[in-house]
Amino acid sequence: MLKEYIDIGYIPEETDLVCEYQLETASGISFEEACSHLAGECSFGIWNDISLLSPKMAEKLKPHVFYIDKKKHTVRISYPQDLFEFCSVAQIIITVAGRMLDHKMMSRLKLHDITFPTDPLSELWGPKYGMGGIRELTGVYDRPLVSATVKPKVGLDPATHAKVAYNSFVGGCDLVKDDENLTDQKFNRFEKRAELTFKARDDAEEETGERRMYMCNITAPTCEEIIRRANFISNIGGHYVMIDTVPTGWSSLQTLRDVTEELGLVIHAHIMGHTAFTRLEEHGISLYLMTKLARLVGLDQLHIGTIDNRFHENTKELMALYDCCIMDRSKGNEKMHILPQNWDGIKAMFPVVSAGSGVSSIPELMNIFGKDVIMDCSIGMHSHPMGTSAGAKACRQAIDATLSGISLEEYGKNHAELQTALKNGI
Repeated sequence: MLKEYIDIGYIPEETDLVCEYQLETASGISFEEACSHLAGECSFGIWNDISLLSPKMAEKLKPHVFYIDKKKHTVRISYPQDLFEFCSVAQIIITVAGRMLDHKMMSRLKLHDITFPTDPLSELWGPKYGMGGIRELTGVYDRPLVSATVKPKVGLDPATHAKVAYNSFVGGCDLVKDDENLTDQKFNRFEKRAELTFKARDDAEEETGERRMYMCNITAPTCEEIIRRANFISNIGGHYVMIDTVPTGWSSLQTLRDVTEELGLVIHAHIMGHTAFTRLEEHGISLYLMTKLARLVGLDQLHIGTIDNRFHENTKELMALYDCCIMDRSKGNEKMHILPQNWDGIKAMFPVVSAGSGVSSIPELMNIFGKDVIMDCSIGMHSHPMGTSAGAKACRQAIDATLSGISLEEYGKNHAELQTALKNGI
């Protein structure tokens, strides 16, 4: 049966799910043998006697290894739709990237991308709001949105946390969020923090006349508690929730998406921790695929990194992630192991660039990403010598200068906050 999986030249059906892998075989194992075992493990299982299956069912569920490039260590496998519970991302991933990541026939195995057929995409929500809905909610249409994370990451009491958020808001920050490891600790209880920070948001909106959004981290020990916290945010006037995607898991994320459909909440996704299985170039699951899955399950906005920062992304990869967030149709990129994808009308997920977006880097980021991006400018805001509020003003001034085609140095001559930031290398 294993040899029958090799079917070079097979043309995938429109309903097939197609995966691209990169693999290195163990000593003494041929590339074709490894590919056959990969297809077998992702379907019937290679040790089981499939004689119990009817020939009709065996043929219906059989995967096809239809493309092999030994020089690039690349293989594409087409899986029949009936292998999957298409509304379950967890089941899809455990099928195509489960046992084989630890199989002794392969020293390395990387799942780079999946092309999802268009018909079952309707079974996955996609974002409720996405980029367009968030722009409508905030009333900001002609520039990047400005975001900040309350710092320090942990240790602040709820009142001080709310004060930092207020200073960010009044300075011009559209969105303020918790850090990924702030949930419901003794020094900063979830409900009290939310209540005080939403009060700070309301005060800032009254003072500035602009919409402001607080993204409270609802990551919790159980799915039930995540949902309870989402309901709490909705009941006290929130429009956003934040969730740590990797530790929370796909099933909990899909449950949250179902609940937010009724609650009308935007989901901000923090993806730190992904490098445990994305960082190695030759093993694990790609960050591109993680981003694609985040959009499929319905997260409205997602951190994708930033240019030349302290984490492990590069410019080409970030642009691919950006395109994955917003494009309606991808043609694919063979060099980057990206497959074609028709999103079939699923809304764009708003990309967030962060972790180093200081004031001086804003022109470069806007040159790369344009207006359709959320900039987390926490470093530039909170490290400003004149305080967080001045730091937020400097970020907005840098955006205004860039949109006007004026250098930051020139614009700073009449804007003290920006000039001070530049003089201090922020």
